[in-house]
Amino acid sequence: MCNPIALGIMGLGGGILQGIGAAEQRKSNAAGLEATARGIDRDIGAEKEATAYTIARTREGVARTQGQARAGYAANGLALSGSAAEVLRETALEGELDVASIQWSSSEKIKSMQYARDVNKYNAKQERKAAPLAFLAPVIGGAARFGGSFT
Repeated sequence: MCNPIALGIMGLGGGILQGIGAAEQRKSNAAGLEATARGIDRDIGAEKEATAYTIARTREGVARTQGQARAGYAANGLALSGSAAEVLRETALEGELDVASIQWSSSEKIKSMQYARDVNKYNAKQERKAAPLAFLAPVIGGAARFGGSFT
């Protein structure tokens, strides 16, 4: 039969190993959450770039449409006044409404991504705070079992 002290020491050793594993798991979880937050930061940057590009292309399209309309009016001998001028103004207004819609949609998407990033950063911080406790819990349990082997 095995010596109770030896069994107690083995139990304490097992608790220490479990504690190390639990603490390292918490640290690994934190690293994963931090990596996710960094990925979201990259996505935010990409969204901003894509939005700027889409806005520029929208404005170019409006300018092209207005240029074609002006050329068509001129080719037909129409002055840029009255209904012809109103069509150009409406085209510009519609273009700016499109731009405003693009900006709003992108802004909401970025806010959502920022929130997700911040939640991941917070959770990573909590995982790092919990790592020492994750280590101590099985160690204390092992120590209690070890102490109990003497009673």
